[in-house]
Amino acid sequence: MKKSLATFAALTALTVAAQADNALQTYQQQAKTLLTTLENKGKNIEAASAELVNTSLPIVDQFIVKYPECSEYLGALKKAASVIPTLPLEEIESGYHADGKLPPLKNAQCYHAKDLLVHPATVQAMAKIGIKTDEQWESAEHEIEEVIEHFSQVELAMKPVASAE
Repeated sequence: MKKSLATFAALTALTVAAQADNALQTYQQQAKTLLTTLENKGKNIEAASAELVNTSLPIVDQFIVKYPECSEYLGALKKAASVIPTLPLEEIESGYHADGKLPPLKNAQCYHAKDLLVHPATVQAMAKIGIKTDEQWESAEHEIEEVIEHFSQVELAMKPVASAE
């Protein structure tokens, strides 16, 4: 019985790790594609950034499983995920980039996971308003460049810890 529980736990951990890897790969590809689209002042920015927000949600869920101390902080973020892109940019900045509307941060790792959602949601809000000037395009690009940097931290944090057996 103990052996089957251990086997089940190991298989479950492998399944979760595989799902996390797949979600991370998808997120990384979507972020890079969105960045290229922004660099080329392309179309469908709002839809592409919304897709990136949606792709971030299962990663945030998996992050909460691995880092339960992030559950309150990231849970509050997830509840606001559909609202954030509708807010004025200043409110997104103060409320979610600067954490004004989120519970206290208990682990710095939580911050990186948060940004996988907040940065593309900011671009989604910018696109909804209209990205017209060179400065606005550069600002949107910067949001995605920054999320790619946070992504590498999340990817590292999600790697399975080697057991000492």
